[in-house]
Amino acid sequence: MIKAITFDLDDTLWAIEPVIVKANQQMLDWMNQHAPKFSETYDDQGISQLRDEAFANNPHMLHDLSHIRLCLIEMGLSRCGYKNATELAKKAFAVYFEGRNKVELFPDTQSQLKALKKEFMIGALTNGNADLEKVGLDHLFDFYYNSAQLGVSKPTPKFFETAINRAQCPASQFIHIGDHPEHDIAGAKAVGMNTIWMNPHHLAWPSHLTKPDGEIHHLNQLTKTVAKINAK
Repeated sequence: MIKAITFDLDDTLWAIEPVIVKANQQMLDWMNQHAPKFSETYDDQGISQLRDEAFANNPHMLHDLSHIRLCLIEMGLSRCGYKNATELAKKAFAVYFEGRNKVELFPDTQSQLKALKKEFMIGALTNGNADLEKVGLDHLFDFYYNSAQLGVSKPTPKFFETAINRAQCPASQFIHIGDHPEHDIAGAKAVGMNTIWMNPHHLAWPSHLTKPDGEIHHLNQLTKTVAKINAK
């Protein structure tokens, strides 16, 4: 019998790409007023290049996207000649982070979470840095773990084992729902969890991976899919 359900967040409960594009633009708008050389020098592509460099320079921090974002902002500001780059970077990151959490939930997200919460413990397991309180969903989750908190990223077993220990029930009584075949589905299956693949774009399942226990293309299919797995 299923007792706990965990969710990935980005691209499972909302689309992340448009959120990041808007958050970057909000940060650049702020830079126009407070550090104009940055916004004159870096566009979305330039920010992506700074991000890649920040990843390369901080291999020990790949699990902490907020740290990487702060590093790339400070790096760009320093290269633009700002001596107060550290202080400016913190303020610019705050603007970015506010925008990063202004997500547009997929239809039926809240109704499905509310329905499932009546029967199951609900958790979030994400490699991203979304703030559930800022998003407005924290009241629907019993626990939340991200890669920065744990020091590792999915599909590392420790990530899923943390949720198992928190819920105090065996992996076989879990269902993990996510969009990423390897990070979410393969990672959760490796520790013995049931899985549901969130596949809104009707992609083909990678042939080298074990198939999930269920697949949905829209969140309104979720409760029925959970019920099918729970009935087995």
